[in-house]
Amino acid sequence: MKAIKKFIVKYLALILIALLWQGFVLAELFPRQLFPGLGEILLVFVELLATSDLWTNMGVTIYRILIGFLLAAIVGIPIGIQMSRSSFIDDLMQPIFTAGYPIPRVALYPIFVLLFGLGSGSKIFTIFLECIFPIVVSTYYGAKSVNHLYVWSGQNMGATDRKLFWKVFLPGTMPSIFTGFRIALPIGVVIAVLTEMISSNNGIGYFLVYLSATLSQSKVLAVVIFISLFGYGLDRLLLYVRNRYVYW
Repeated sequence: MKAIKKFIVKYLALILIALLWQGFVLAELFPRQLFPGLGEILLVFVELLATSDLWTNMGVTIYRILIGFLLAAIVGIPIGIQMSRSSFIDDLMQPIFTAGYPIPRVALYPIFVLLFGLGSGSKIFTIFLECIFPIVVSTYYGAKSVNHLYVWSGQNMGATDRKLFWKVFLPGTMPSIFTGFRIALPIGVVIAVLTEMISSNNGIGYFLVYLSATLSQSKVLAVVIFISLFGYGLDRLLLYVRNRYVYW
């Protein structure tokens, strides 16, 4: 009984949205073709799980998300840490991230298409640009908050800059880095789907556009639920890795 109560409290907002949705359906305020009931959506969702089209297109999207996200992490973490340690690098990079953060990088997507083509390259680069901003900013402020006593202790014991990076700054910044990861990864999912909807012949975004063109709204909403569950699963995976390995 406690487990059920805990589940209801944890997901109360989603339960209320589902009840409100079903209430609109029962009241027939909107055409059923455009506003299907939850039962119909869930039935189509189960049917889609058995199709190869869903998993093939999702596999392409996952590849693009992971490559763009990993590139952003590999590039963004050292930049954030170096900005926190060097006033020169901070002065050099700060205007880029301050002025560039509000810019919707997806608006530059047509330029990336010209540079990298309609395939995965332009989409991965857009995901990379969207993900690197929260990763750099979170890493920067996390590294700034590392206790200076640890740094001074390492320096007094003869630690080189390389050892300070691996033994002091990186471990001390990891909680903030994972905060940046949890912000960046959902953004990567959104950008992947959006760019695939704009121009692509594969991927889950393309699959959504294809289903919309067939006026199959229940299938569109089923895919939206699938993407939502996928994003939630990625966040839970990051949370598990953080709690498992960043135990301090």
